This record gives sequence, C-alpha cells and structure tokens, in this order.
Amino acid sequence: MTMKKILFFSITLITTIIFLSCGDSSKDESDNLGKESTSEFQKRYGIKSGVIEYILTGSQEGTKTLYFDSWGMRQAEYTRSVLSVGGFTKSLNLVNIIDGEFQYMINIDQNSGTKTRNPILKSIEQLKGQKGFNEFGEQMLLSMGANKIGSENFLGKDCDVYEMKSTGTKLWVWEWLTLKSETKSGGMNINLTATRINEGGAVPSEKFKIPEKVVLNEVDIDNIENEMREENK
Repeated sequence: MTMKKILFFSITLITTIIFLSCGDSSKDESDNLGKESTSEFQKRYGIKSGVIEYILTGSQEGTKTLYFDSWGMRQAEYTRSVLSVGGFTKSLNLVNIIDGEFQYMINIDQNSGTKTRNPILKSIEQLKGQKGFNEFGEQMLLSMGANKIGSENFLGKDCDVYEMKSTGTKLWVWEWLTLKSETKSGGMNINLTATRINEGGAVPSEKFKIPEKVVLNEVDIDNIENEMREENK
C-alpha cells in the first residue's frame, strides 16, 4: 500500500467519523439550556471541551489523545503508533489539527505535513439548507451505506453504535464523540478504544498550534480522490 493510499484512507476515515459524529439537532432545545448560546451549525459535539485518551490495536498499535474546544470546531489529535500492513512497518508520530478553514496532518518526526481545506466547513454549507443536523446526517449516512445498529454502554457512557460497510467501520458514539471504533479495510484491521475521558475544562491553546519548523504542503483532497479512482479502474 503506497503512502498516498494510506493518506487517502486516513482522511476518508476521519471524514467518515466527522459525519457520524455530527450532532442531532432534533434533540430538544431544552438540552442546551444552561449551556452557552451557540448555533447548532457551529457544534460538532455535545461537550464544549475536553480530552480523550485512546489506545490503538491491530494493524496500528499505540496511543492517541484527542483535545477539543469550541464544541469540536477546534480539535487536535496526537498519535504515536506503529503501522503494520503486509510486509510494511512504519513508526508514526502524527498530529492532526482542525482549526478554522484548514486541516493540518503533520508528521512530527519528518517535520512535514499536509494542509487541506477543513472538511467540516463544506458540511456546514450543505447543512444550511436543511432543517437540522439529524435530517442531513440521516441522508449522508444512508448515501454512505451507514446504519445505526444499536446502543451500548461503554466506559459508563450510553453510546449509539453505527456500522458503515463501505469502509468496514463500526463506531460507538457518545455526545457525537467517537469513543470506540473498529475498522477492517484494505488489508488493515485498526481498533481505537477510549481509556479515559476528561469532560469540560480549559484545553491548552498550544495543543492547537502547528509545531515549529514544520513544512506544510497544500493538498487538494478532491484531486487525491480522483487519482485513487483512476488507479483503481
């Protein structure tokens, strides 16, 4: 598997989780009483800020920490792991930041990364013509082959469980945050499992800053997707 394919798969998986984690605006507005007044189109999660620690097992083994603020409109994932696919093994020290107009996927060991358009903003533009997240989310999930298959308690949280056969992914979602995922696709078997959840509180702003000396290459995700489709014909 080429690095381009791994990058594309990673971005696709991130985008999938973003859609599956979009809030259900059909929840009563009373749910938001006592919370800060924020447009539903500026929220991804039901929690304003927090930190979630995960372990990775399977084809990718290691740890991941998610920091998020502003209801998930700003977030950073720090991942240290070893990826093994077939005879390919690679150590990964990655940071994925979503903030403002852009998403940054950074390889710390190589001081390099990619800069792409924030995929959340495109979703928000599409959502403006809908009645709410729930209506749009259902349409997106159906078109992508995802289905809600049940509910399950995980880490003391009541999660909705979704399955997306197109990417071989199963997700446990709480407050629109993915606490657990299992993915089997492209010869990879990757399991992500939360081990600790810290709700609320201030998240250090430096977690969302691009590390010094990192050189960014701007990438058009649509072009990568088109190239992948051509390669797979």
